[in-house]
Amino acid sequence: MDRPTSSFKQFHYGLRPSKQVERKVMIEVLHSLARVGCSISEYAYLGFGSVYYVDFVMFHKYLFIQQMVCVEWSDTPKRMKFNKPFKFIKLKLMRLADYISKIRPRTQYLVWLDYDWALDPDMLRDIDGCITTLAPQSIFIVTIDARPRLPAEYPDVDAQSEKERRRTTVRAYNEWFTKYLGRRVTDDDLEGKDVGPLFYQVVMERIRESIRIRTGLQFQQLFHFLYADGAPMLTIGGMIGTGEQLQNLAEKNILSHRFVRTGPDYLRISVPPLTAREKYWIDSNLDKKLCLKNLAFELDDEELLDNYRIFYKEYPTYSETLL
Repeated sequence: MDRPTSSFKQFHYGLRPSKQVERKVMIEVLHSLARVGCSISEYAYLGFGSVYYVDFVMFHKYLFIQQMVCVEWSDTPKRMKFNKPFKFIKLKLMRLADYISKIRPRTQYLVWLDYDWALDPDMLRDIDGCITTLAPQSIFIVTIDARPRLPAEYPDVDAQSEKERRRTTVRAYNEWFTKYLGRRVTDDDLEGKDVGPLFYQVVMERIRESIRIRTGLQFQQLFHFLYADGAPMLTIGGMIGTGEQLQNLAEKNILSHRFVRTGPDYLRISVPPLTAREKYWIDSNLDKKLCLKNLAFELDDEELLDNYRIFYKEYPTYSETLL
């Protein structure tokens, strides 16, 4: 069910390393769209800000966007207003579903619906509203919790045992998602640490159905990420455009960008927690054949080291400032 977000009360949105890497990866890809004539700095950004407004600050500073709308159905309206970092951000304290009709149909948007809960029918309606409204060459991105979880307010879910909750979830997912999958959801679909593949299929089919009603327009997937700073989070996104506009993406080698994903195979963003000294040591030795055995310190997983090689330019560093 559509509801205010509250995860900001548990996590500082600016201090999640994998999330920060994801933002920088997106920014790099979005900069590359200049090759196909997309002037992202002139786009309007529409997203959820929370009290930290991290995406707004980064997209203004690194994409140079100055038209920004923050839609937040928040139980902390004073904090939302107090923490707004730039005067030009238009703060709309309402549900996204109520704002979609106000999207300007001739304005190109960068939309990032960064939810902190699992896929549900309200989210699918938000996706449909955006895809059927946004102007050609707009960018649409959605992030969702990739765990099989029902809303807390779902009837009696908190009082159920784990086995009962699993059955309830399978039943709800069949009611919500079967028409997008063309098959029944089974208990096996909910096995593992995440249900990213299941949610990916549902979201992409919802997008395909929504874009189908718009004559001459298509959707080209550019983003498919899975990251975790605790909970596994799935990000899917791309461009709405004409056949010619989307063909231009291929001709200008946008689709071959190292961070672009155009199908069901996702880019896993998972980086190790490093001290500043550890980070600088690895950076100074990147040209060598590094492995766990020849590191100057312990690291638990070879995959994390390999991931760091991929994302070392995007890896965030944090320090405390005493004011």
